[in-house]
Amino acid sequence: MTEQNLDMLGFDDVSIEAIKDLDTEDCRWPEAMRQMYDILKHELIEAGVSEELAIRQLSSICKAFGGMQFYLPRGNQLANEIKHLHIWNEFTGNNVTELSRKYDVSMQHIYRVIAKMRNREVKKRQHDLF
Repeated sequence: MTEQNLDMLGFDDVSIEAIKDLDTEDCRWPEAMRQMYDILKHELIEAGVSEELAIRQLSSICKAFGGMQFYLPRGNQLANEIKHLHIWNEFTGNNVTELSRKYDVSMQHIYRVIAKMRNREVKKRQHDLF
């Protein structure tokens, strides 16, 4: 099996195995990078994708955001949008009560979600006249 090489942070021909071996006592990664790498690796393994992609993803994140300080939200808005997509996809026109029970929200909330998602669909398909 040949050793795979990749472009890491602008340095091409870097061995993936050599990068994995960098995390030793004399050359420690910053803790946030280590945690991100572990999360990416875990998610890739869960998805049945090669864990070697984790180091590529971490490299891309470092290139894009390295040296910056920024706030990373917990993802509540993303979770809500995903929930709204599930509600929209499961909506049949006559199952508002079931959806409100399933997602533990009021029927009015389901109606608001459906109206919001319907508006998105209309905007996606129709251009504004003015």
